[in-house]
Amino acid sequence: MLKVLSGAAIIALAAVTTASAADLALKAPPAAPVKFTWTGCHIGGHVGGVVSEDRTTSITGASAEFSSPGFVGGGQVGCDYQFAPNWVIGAEGRAAWMSLENTHAGSVLFSNFGGLTVRVPSHMTVRNDFLASATARLGYVYGERWLVYARGGAAWTREKIDDAFINPAGRASDPDATITRTGWTAGAGVEWAFAAHWSANVEYNYYDFGAKGMLLTGPLNTVTVNSLKDTIHAATIGVNYHF
Repeated sequence: MLKVLSGAAIIALAAVTTASAADLALKAPPAAPVKFTWTGCHIGGHVGGVVSEDRTTSITGASAEFSSPGFVGGGQVGCDYQFAPNWVIGAEGRAAWMSLENTHAGSVLFSNFGGLTVRVPSHMTVRNDFLASATARLGYVYGERWLVYARGGAAWTREKIDDAFINPAGRASDPDATITRTGWTAGAGVEWAFAAHWSANVEYNYYDFGAKGMLLTGPLNTVTVNSLKDTIHAATIGVNYHF
């Protein structure tokens, strides 16, 4: 009787062991983490601060420097390709609204007013309300999800200028002009991929639109601006969705 019970126990233990082994065999190994790649396209937005550094130069060579701070906010779209294996090359387009505005004291020269040369004080206002760029970028990947990069390319800004004064006849005059200026930009940044399809970045970009003369027109008077040099510094934070 004892032998029969011992045999039954051994059979039951073997069955339990076999079942446990079968259960272990059915369990799948844990999935490997998905490796992030910078290859692909992205779309996103950015906000930050801007500072302009402008300088006017008169016909006589006298110059006046002025600057102003402002806000910038807009969007971007681009594509990247990762190779070799930690380098990234890509291209991106940006467009943003700005709140740059500066008013500074100036003067307007009337070279022939009743046979006299008359100079009157004025207040010149320079506004930049639009900023766009098309750039290439080259970066290096650290730890798979960190990208350090530099960028450079073409840039555009919309500039509005007016010069308010009282002319020698005693009438208020405010001739103005709106132009779109083309220049270049260069900058650098750091981007962090914090999720499977999302990244955040911090950037600094410098914009140079050169020196340009322009004609301000109005119903009473016209004013020739001999040269206006326009440069902008921008520091932004942004977020991108990668697809």
